[in-house]
Amino acid sequence: MKHIAFAFLAGSAVILQSFGFSAPAEAAVLKNVSEHAGERCNTPPRGSGVIVGIFSGETESPFLTDGDARMPVDRYRCFTSMEECRGWLYTMQSKYDAGAPRAASCRIR
Repeated sequence: MKHIAFAFLAGSAVILQSFGFSAPAEAAVLKNVSEHAGERCNTPPRGSGVIVGIFSGETESPFLTDGDARMPVDRYRCFTSMEECRGWLYTMQSKYDAGAPRAASCRIR
């Protein structure tokens, strides 16, 4: 019975793809957003509808070292659109890429 159900589901997926039915792709991320985008702000109250961008990562130290000196980069910004916030996160993750970011998110408050 499991084999029949699997075969049916696999066949259905192939047929749906051939007709062009697929889940909508996520919107492309804006890639020309400045790292200084958004506004500095305090945590807005819940239910305010303000979009908050949070980034916490690291960058290489500008001082000459043996390659193990990193400096923390922590930013908290408020945005009017989710697209701008996601573009800002893309910029921050691209620019400050010394290791994985500790926090990177956009949230609606």
